[in-house]
Amino acid sequence: MAAATTIDLIINQKASFQVYFIVKDSTGTIVNLTGYTAAAKYKENYQTTDSQAVAFTTTITNAVGGEISIALSPTQTAAIEIGKYVYDVSITDNTGYKIRVCEGRIMISGGVS
Repeated sequence: MAAATTIDLIINQKASFQVYFIVKDSTGTIVNLTGYTAAAKYKENYQTTDSQAVAFTTTITNAVGGEISIALSPTQTAAIEIGKYVYDVSITDNTGYKIRVCEGRIMISGGVS
C-alpha cells in the first residue's frame, strides 16, 4: 500500500455531504476491498483527543472496485461549527491490519438554508 493520499474537503453546513474514494496500491492498481471494513473520522486538530473525534457514515460501496464513500446528513453538518478540521479514512482487513488510505483538512462553510 502507498502512503495515505492527502485530499482536502469543503463541507457546507446544513447540506448533505458525500464523497467517494478509490483505494489504490503503490503501483496504481485498485485494491479489492472484499473482506475489509472502512472507517472515517474528523476532529478539530491532531491534538484533540480521539474520544472527541466524530465518525462519518462510511461504506464500502464497491469492494472489487476499491470504492469507499463517507457521508454526513444535513443535521450532522449543521452541528459542525464553521472552521477547519482534520480527517482520515482507514481500512482494516480481516486479520485486523489497519491502514490509513486518505487524510486531509476539512473547511466547514456556513449555510443559511
